[in-house]
Amino acid sequence: MDGNNDNFFLIRHGETYANRLNYIQGTLNDKLTSLTKRGMQEAANYQKLFDNNQIDYVYTSPLRRAVKTGQIICATTNIKLQIDERLAEISYGKWNGADISKLKQQYSMYFDVETNDVRPHSILINQGENFEHARARIWSFLLDTSYKYPQQNILIITHGWIIKNIISLCLENIDGTSFKNPNNLSISKIQLNPALNQQRICYYNRPFIGTMIL
Repeated sequence: MDGNNDNFFLIRHGETYANRLNYIQGTLNDKLTSLTKRGMQEAANYQKLFDNNQIDYVYTSPLRRAVKTGQIICATTNIKLQIDERLAEISYGKWNGADISKLKQQYSMYFDVETNDVRPHSILINQGENFEHARARIWSFLLDTSYKYPQQNILIITHGWIIKNIISLCLENIDGTSFKNPNNLSISKIQLNPALNQQRICYYNRPFIGTMIL
């Protein structure tokens, strides 16, 4: 890729009570999906990101766990968070808020053994969002943002399924379940050049080190 590309930095939101309990979250947006004390403290470490790196724009999912993470990260900057509905986590329908271990006991055929993730055909029983629909909205956000802000550094705070499917889309992989979810507050990086229809994965699911150069 040449130098005329956008850098997208993808951060998964901080730890929530649902994460700690091993509940599936999806689009659940209640107290269960609030950040834990640990999640808030760890998110604050990302404030160091702006000391050594230029971030031009910050986008977040509309769900409270992502917005709160973004607010903490940007608390010491003048950058205004922009919320985009397309960055919301995929909905698992009737499974939003359910205990993952119990779901796996009852519906093992709908979970990938290697990645511990829900398979696309699970929507047949949980009435959640179609995986291809979710992937299409993610990609439309990336393309729209890249055209709007060419050659910029864009930080995105979103969700595990969203991030790993962005990686999957860069590889033209049709099934995002090929990857395990990134850890809470890990960082991944991709580059896009929509004019040349090029995309590159720089890294995935890295722990953040305060002095790292992005």
